[in-house]
Amino acid sequence: MRRILISIAIAVPIVIVLIVAGVYAYEEALHPDRIGRNIAAADVDLSGLSTEEAVAAIAEYEARLIAAPAPFLVDGEGVVLDPADAGLAVDEQAVVDDALRQRRRGGFFYDVRGWFESWWSPVVVAIPTTVDEKMIEIVLVDWDRSVVDQPAYEGAVLVENTVAVPEYPRPGALLDRPPAFATISASLATFDRLPMVLPLTDLAPIITNADVDDAVARANDLIGDPVLLWREGFAGRLAFTRDGLASALRSELVVNSPPAFIVELDEEELRDIARRQAERFASEPVDASFTFNKDTQTIAIIPSIDGVIVDVDAIPGVVVDAALDTGSAQMPTMVGTTPELTTEMAEAMGPFGEVSTFTTYHPCCRSRVTNIQLLADAIDGSIVMPGDTFSVNDTAGKRTLEKGYKRAGAIINGELSCCDSPINIGGGTSQFATTFYNAIFFGCYEDVEHRPHSMYFSRYPYIREATLGFPSPDVKFRNDSDAPVFIDTSHTGGSITVTFYGNNGGRTCTSERSGNTVTRVMTHPDDTVTTESWSWTYKPIKKAEPATTTT
Repeated sequence: MRRILISIAIAVPIVIVLIVAGVYAYEEALHPDRIGRNIAAADVDLSGLSTEEAVAAIAEYEARLIAAPAPFLVDGEGVVLDPADAGLAVDEQAVVDDALRQRRRGGFFYDVRGWFESWWSPVVVAIPTTVDEKMIEIVLVDWDRSVVDQPAYEGAVLVENTVAVPEYPRPGALLDRPPAFATISASLATFDRLPMVLPLTDLAPIITNADVDDAVARANDLIGDPVLLWREGFAGRLAFTRDGLASALRSELVVNSPPAFIVELDEEELRDIARRQAERFASEPVDASFTFNKDTQTIAIIPSIDGVIVDVDAIPGVVVDAALDTGSAQMPTMVGTTPELTTEMAEAMGPFGEVSTFTTYHPCCRSRVTNIQLLADAIDGSIVMPGDTFSVNDTAGKRTLEKGYKRAGAIINGELSCCDSPINIGGGTSQFATTFYNAIFFGCYEDVEHRPHSMYFSRYPYIREATLGFPSPDVKFRNDSDAPVFIDTSHTGGSITVTFYGNNGGRTCTSERSGNTVTRVMTHPDDTVTTESWSWTYKPIKKAEPATTTT
């Protein structure tokens, strides 16, 4: 019996040792990839879990952390942060690796001791969390704007009674970044998410008082005095008053390096001010014109002048420069409307020269000669532009005693008469009409109106002559050339001459007569020929013309 008891006493410890050794071998030697007994990560029990099972358990813990909103207080107002918006994350594998290492420091006896301790001594490993500060910054910026809403005031340039005055910068407030990041990180690392206060800090302006003072100084340079723009030849001024300049003043904060206030005058406002006055300083175009030198018998061109208007687009730059200088400057101008007849167009009408001339003769020193010469002087120097029609009566007007015309013989009701009728005033001027008509005829210009005398006088070409009265009959022609016609008249005691100068395009005209018909034969530059005929029948003279009453 004693032997049995001794055997049992010896066997029991051995059995216990073998059992313990078997359990240890099973848990540690045979399954090193499983987490030891009595080990947890935070509140997640990992005991005996494989690596994959433990990773899944920590991932589930992470999901619960992310799903739980985090409340905070910002400037006394409650806000909620979605942990996903902060980039909250857990490194599951790192947590599991840490749990696997618990009580397995290396060395058989150390590990066995640790295994024994696991039966009564639990181990809890931490579950570290990480956040993305860039993502949190986006959230904080949004809260700065929507909750705090206290941006720094950067100051301003104000205008009071046309004088620029400063309004200086003032600080604002925003979330204090370092403690805000720390508070958010701490809150997101746990499920115990009571509202936590995120502190504020001052937000300093980026503009200084000195910056505002500099901007005010420039503003007063721009609007301190009126700006007056002048144009040569005009008495008035295009004025930008202090009120007008102040209405155009603009200031803008430019956040560059370094930040600054940009002070300027609004260009469109300045243009509007200029537009309201610009018409007074516009000049109309002047067509090219012509002069005739009787001494040299040459035609000269007086150049055209373009119309000029205010260059409104250039106004802002000129006004700013003037405001920063003397306050006065020449206004910018530009070509407006162009002349209908430019210098180049006038030059293209040439070359100019004598086109036709005709002279008739008369006895000297009679009253009719005075009338002829007065009418010639009234017509002398006339210019007929291309396409225009010239009338002797419209140009010279009615012949009157007040103008110096005298009574002289005239055909009245088909009879020679002198000299009591008003019709006799200016008598004899039909000789000028005849001379003028022949200049038209041989100048190859278009005959608009003429009428031969009712009775024939031998001093005139047969049928190729014209009578004159007022308001009719008249002598008219149209300038059907591309160049002006200059009418030059001259006279002596015994003759009257009419000469046309210009450029009729190279036409030449000759006269042919057959009985009571006169034909003008016109040869054109291309050698083509056109003709135009006039027929007339004279009446017999009813009364002999006295020596003192000629027409």
